[in-house]
Amino acid sequence: MTSFVLALLAKVTLIFAAGLLLNAIIRRGSSSLRHLVLLASLVCAVTLPVAMLMSPRWDVGVLPRSWFAATSEVTTLTNAGDVTRTSDRSSLIASRTTTIPTDEAAPGRITPPTRDGVSPAMDPAVAVALTWPVGLIAVLGWLTVGRLRLRRFAREAWPLSNPEWQRILDAVRVEAGVTRELKLMSSPAVSTPLTWGTRSPVILLPDDALDWTEDHRRVVLRHEIAHVARGDSFAQLVAGFVCAIYWFHPLVWITERRLRAECERACDDRVVSLGTPAADYAAHLLEVARSARSFGAPGFLSVAMARPSQLEGRLLAVLNGSRKRVEASRGARFAAVAISVFLLLPLAAFHPAPRQALLDEAAALSTTPAVNNLYSNATSDESNAKPVGIEEKSESKLADSKQKKQLDSTFQLSAPARSGGTLYLNLKTGGGVTIRGWDRQEVLVRARLGGRDWRDTRVTLEPSSGDATLESVFARWSNNQSTSHDFDIQLPREYNVRIRSSGGSVNIADVNGTFTGNTGGGEIDIRSVSGRVDISTGGGEVNVSDSNVDGKVSTGGGLVRIVRVNGRFRGSSGSGPVIYSESNGGGKGYGAGYGKGASASASDSKSASAAALASAGPIRMTQAGGSVYLPSAPSGASVSTGGGRIVIGPSGGAVDAHTGGGDIEIGPASGSVEATTGAGNVDIAFRGSGSVDVLAGVGNVTITAPGELNATLDLTTAYTDKFGRKTRIISDWPVTVTETGELDTSRGTPRRYVRVRQQVGRGGPLIRVETTNGDIVLKRGS
Repeated sequence: MTSFVLALLAKVTLIFAAGLLLNAIIRRGSSSLRHLVLLASLVCAVTLPVAMLMSPRWDVGVLPRSWFAATSEVTTLTNAGDVTRTSDRSSLIASRTTTIPTDEAAPGRITPPTRDGVSPAMDPAVAVALTWPVGLIAVLGWLTVGRLRLRRFAREAWPLSNPEWQRILDAVRVEAGVTRELKLMSSPAVSTPLTWGTRSPVILLPDDALDWTEDHRRVVLRHEIAHVARGDSFAQLVAGFVCAIYWFHPLVWITERRLRAECERACDDRVVSLGTPAADYAAHLLEVARSARSFGAPGFLSVAMARPSQLEGRLLAVLNGSRKRVEASRGARFAAVAISVFLLLPLAAFHPAPRQALLDEAAALSTTPAVNNLYSNATSDESNAKPVGIEEKSESKLADSKQKKQLDSTFQLSAPARSGGTLYLNLKTGGGVTIRGWDRQEVLVRARLGGRDWRDTRVTLEPSSGDATLESVFARWSNNQSTSHDFDIQLPREYNVRIRSSGGSVNIADVNGTFTGNTGGGEIDIRSVSGRVDISTGGGEVNVSDSNVDGKVSTGGGLVRIVRVNGRFRGSSGSGPVIYSESNGGGKGYGAGYGKGASASASDSKSASAAALASAGPIRMTQAGGSVYLPSAPSGASVSTGGGRIVIGPSGGAVDAHTGGGDIEIGPASGSVEATTGAGNVDIAFRGSGSVDVLAGVGNVTITAPGELNATLDLTTAYTDKFGRKTRIISDWPVTVTETGELDTSRGTPRRYVRVRQQVGRGGPLIRVETTNGDIVLKRGS
């Protein structure tokens, strides 16, 4: 334990020092890049202990002979009752021992060694075990208090939901590419703008924000939403956790302080790069900093726009026209992860060892019979295996071993079965599973064991009254086992399956029965089955097709596709969309996607799947948040997201699009169109054969229709006094526009309405539009 703690401290110190040094070397680079370097060093530090425990040991001969001699002591009990301490086998080889006296009054009892009559000092490992938890609990408690205070601030704050604030907020969100729902509030408890939260970010402004000018509001929101777009709240949470673990290390606090400074400068760079003049932004920053004060623990967990201690450096950086203000690219972030892993793994495995000359000398002494006996006794395991390494294998033996590995890694097992029975899968080693039905009353398993530690796997198939149990376990367990197994299973067509696997894909086809269980991670593919399904995976894409089933499937992260499925069946995903196509059931889908990674865009495999579905039938797609892109929907689509942009290409059937906030683009559409957004612009192109129904909380609405339009128009746009101008209805067809004279106070903020209600051409399908503080444009298409 002592050696592990000392090695950990040395390696952590090296990581922090390297991060700070590299940060100084690239001082002419962008603040975003320097922030990335510091964050990478913190992540490496927090994952280092786990990597050290799991990685194989890499001995490097760097220690001198004196170190080796001083640490080579082992303990063995002789026939005379004396005790000899030895730390490893090499000390036995070198014949370097120390005798420890026993207590004469109690033979066999070991008396602790003393030096000049003084007992030895406490073991450093014991000292660490006693003091480290105290600091850890103290720092975590401090951070918990800060989190609770932030929640209290938000609970007692006043929401800024009036249109003038929401208009600026929506515009800035579009600039930053943020689609998540944001809470904008003000509170007398804060003196400077604060932002925190990862899933539901909160922006908290001081009370005097109500008196700010529009330019000042825009600049402040640009800065705070830049924190949300960059994920700085999560970075600060990671930094706080690392500081709690290494509370005693001064370099971790220095790294955290530099991380926070670079975080603020990176957001400053974003605001300036969006077009705010540097001198104007510096004036806004100084204005915010005048009333700023320290917040203690809440300030540690949040990101504040202005801290007096950092103000001078930030003002100089903002006014420095030669600074690089570019944001770290996705490639730079990927490179940071790759380099961190590349450097962390060898650092975790590194272990200083004696120089090779001394090891060679010890190996030469190991040829005596006494040493060989000691080595054999020390290395024998539960199976009494002979020592490995004293005698090298010949080339012929190595060839025989490779041939045996190839032959032994593939085999098959069988068991009698009956229709209606159950196959129990208990795969503690994990592995891919493929299950297919056939016409024989037998369960046949073809197994292929692979991976570095496949020889440690034991596979059994046990029959029981028509049922069968397939189990794979490790004969011996270690911290770092690697396998890659596949199980191809054939069973009667009428059969049930219960799965419990530590990880691996699951494929089921041409079977009728009940299928339940879970796998730690891997894709799920179910096709041509009947009965009931209740299967989950820790992460991976899920596909269910051409089946008649009830139940559900779920994944911790990934796309869920349900195609041509009859029955009460539903899918859910922790971080991806759920897509239905030609499925006639009462099921519903639940997804939670965020940003581009969760959208079904044509640039990744998920969107390719969504595009393939577009030709299969009407698409139903739901997710808790994130943008959605469907290249086409020939048979129509129903798309819903909690917040984010929706784009649907050419469609042939009815289209429904609903988002909590974000732009909507649809068309050209041949059928009816329904679109709803909490805030955002709507652009629809349709061929005039169906109705159009648009509801936008705030935003412009543009509808492109064919030249020979026959429709009934019901267009309404409202504007408030603070909007700054009256809204318009612009049409390529002759229309009569009316405007209300009195303010309407029945719907919250007083407003006036601009309307068009009439027929175009011979009349026909209804085109209904309702929006606030936005124009309506009716265009003639080509």
